[in-house]
Amino acid sequence: MIKRDALERIATACRLGLLSLAEKNSSMFHNFPTGACGAASEVLGRILKEKFQIEGTYICADSHSQLDWDESHAWVEVDEFIIDITHDQFNGTGLSGWVFERGTGWHAQFSEIVESRNSFCTPENWKEYPHDGYRAALEMVLSEVQN
Repeated sequence: MIKRDALERIATACRLGLLSLAEKNSSMFHNFPTGACGAASEVLGRILKEKFQIEGTYICADSHSQLDWDESHAWVEVDEFIIDITHDQFNGTGLSGWVFERGTGWHAQFSEIVESRNSFCTPENWKEYPHDGYRAALEMVLSEVQN
């Protein structure tokens, strides 16, 4: 079983990599983390599987009392943990860090799961795969986590 602190280090490194693209107008991660939860979760899921052999589940949910009716959010679940590197795009989550226990806090307030599937998604399954985000996150993970 993977430990929470290991997931936190991986999540932090992925986030830093994607954050490096926040000012790049041509990137899907421009203005990161705003509007990037799905793509960020896909990149995180791929890195977890490819580099650490960690199986995760991609979750997309909506119907949250603190969000507008048309807002959804995505994250990755691994064992009893939620890994969410974009929750800070929303005000008032009360969350700190990137890894949380499943079934608690802000994430537990989503009343509808829209999508639940394997979090490992290969580039051929995307119309426009976020190659820049994958490279940036992977480089940060390799330099920060595997040293």
